[in-house]
Amino acid sequence: MNIAYFDCFSGISGDMILGAFLDLGLPKKLLRQTLGQISLPELRLLVKREERSHLTGYTLRVQGNKEKPIARTYKSIKQLIGKSKISPQIKENSLAILKRLAQVEAKIHGLELEEVHFHEIGALDTIVDIVGAALAFQYFQIQEVISSPLPVGRGWVQSSHGPLPLPAPATLALLQGVAVIPSPGEKELVTPTGAAILTYYARSYGPPPPLVLKGVGYGLGQIHFQDRPNALRVWLGEKSFFQVNEKLIVLETNIDDMNPQWYEPLMEHLFVSGALDCLLIPCQMKKNRPAVLLQVLSKPETQASLQAILLNETTTLGVRSYEVDRRSLPRTIQTIQTPWGRIRIKKTTRPGQARGPVDDFSLEYDDLSDLARSQKGSLKELDAKIRNWIINRHAPPGA
Repeated sequence: MNIAYFDCFSGISGDMILGAFLDLGLPKKLLRQTLGQISLPELRLLVKREERSHLTGYTLRVQGNKEKPIARTYKSIKQLIGKSKISPQIKENSLAILKRLAQVEAKIHGLELEEVHFHEIGALDTIVDIVGAALAFQYFQIQEVISSPLPVGRGWVQSSHGPLPLPAPATLALLQGVAVIPSPGEKELVTPTGAAILTYYARSYGPPPPLVLKGVGYGLGQIHFQDRPNALRVWLGEKSFFQVNEKLIVLETNIDDMNPQWYEPLMEHLFVSGALDCLLIPCQMKKNRPAVLLQVLSKPETQASLQAILLNETTTLGVRSYEVDRRSLPRTIQTIQTPWGRIRIKKTTRPGQARGPVDDFSLEYDDLSDLARSQKGSLKELDAKIRNWIINRHAPPGA
């Protein structure tokens, strides 16, 4: 699984995102070919390697027709991208990002969505940045995006609507639910287009995740700052095979006087409430009475609620707890279509030997059981058939 970490120490903009991906190895020729499939005869794209405070990376400058500047609406840009011959996935993501940007602009300025204007060169910038970013995410096959908290400056920025306070209203609207930190400088550090692209892809904000680093790219901004390099740094890597150790809690209690029929609804309630695992272990208590040792694996934040369930829904008079370390392999669950029907697959990546990582997968029992029942066949035989079908097609889940 490829992960991109956006290290936004100087903020983020659309051209900085694209510059970082070019520095990571996105072919300039592919970018120009993709943009060439959109009807933009006035577009001139300048890509240059430059330096900011001893950091080198790529800058992008978009030029249009100065004599006949074109102001485009959301509707017209949507039609341009929609009619183009770019790949369906790039088109879908580009239109989704564009819509996010247009929606906040429409709300701020009290316009209908289709009437939102992207003025002159800003329209070209928007198209290049959004489509270029969607191309880069597909090219690098990025499946997860994490970002550092975003620094937001103060001051004023000139727009076609006049002076606007920083952060720009559209930027703030797009950053709802995002971790932000104040910046002392009176500069625009996060642009609306940069915010629209990042918040579309990013799922969390914080420190870098565990990963096997494959490359680092720098996208440079147009302005030179005195106190820092005006650059965006994107880390590209693969998810680390082994996850970092995590602290978990084991809850346990001995029960010798409860109706065994109560255990099934109890376990369902525990799992729904956040239990990671639940075990019923036969044991012998004092006076040699047969009993059950009930163990529940919990995250620290769900410990109190799971303890309450055990005290309220069992006959126990007390619950023990202690901290344990767990180191687990990453796993993903996805649904695939087989000749016998759709089934969920749990895929695990294990550290391999000299030849590299080995992918392991299992079939979801509930789905397998339902398919076996509908096929009126053996669960064991169907499991073997589906596994062989996956292996023979050389298409393990996630490939």
